[in-house]
Amino acid sequence: MHKPVKYLEKGLSYAARGAWVVYDKLSEINQRPSFTPTWSDKPLLKSREKVKPPLGWPRETDSLCPTCVRETRQEILDGK
Repeated sequence: MHKPVKYLEKGLSYAARGAWVVYDKLSEINQRPSFTPTWSDKPLLKSREKVKPPLGWPRETDSLCPTCVRETRQEILDGK
């Protein structure tokens, strides 16, 4: 009785894999436009359109230390 169950499970696995491929292709064909919030003129990105920031060492950030922020604000106010 061990073998028939094994073959049945294998067949179900192949059927599920095939069904997933068909479903995935159909979902690419029939796409709705993304939602556009009222505060934006562009629609939100879909999950496949989003990108992750590159990770590595050393990490580069756009943030400044509190002293640098004060100095930068003062330079902007001074017109530099």
